[in-house]
Amino acid sequence: MTRVIKFLTDLDDYELAYFAKFKLKTYMPETQSEIEKYIADKGLTEQRIEKLIATNPKRDTENGKIRCPRCSTDKIRYEKVEWINNTGQFGLEDEISSLDGLDGRATYKDQVICNVCGFWIKDPNFEKKKKSFWHYIADGIFDIFTGWH
Repeated sequence: MTRVIKFLTDLDDYELAYFAKFKLKTYMPETQSEIEKYIADKGLTEQRIEKLIATNPKRDTENGKIRCPRCSTDKIRYEKVEWINNTGQFGLEDEISSLDGLDGRATYKDQVICNVCGFWIKDPNFEKKKKSFWHYIADGIFDIFTGWH
């Protein structure tokens, strides 16, 4: 039994449906064929997959348990990654990381990814909130007065 098939045997039908819809195409063609055969052996057709996704009973999360916002599984992967998106930001954490970078030290943060559907729950290099329209106007005015283009 391959590692992929062993992983798939640990998934319930709902998780397998999300895996088939969102993550299957990220594998090499040979592995995709193996996974598709496993899914077919489990009796999951495209219609059944769509129905399972639409009626996922795991939507209610347990308190304190991190679940994927897309598929509601608790099969989450944490990875330490070098935090590189910290320049031009404001905040104590950003400043400390920038100063560490000047000394040649790296700052690491947790990247959180769903193992079932591949959804990136937390990506420290793009986690800054989207900026409002007014933020861009203020940046433009600041650039005009400081001569930055």
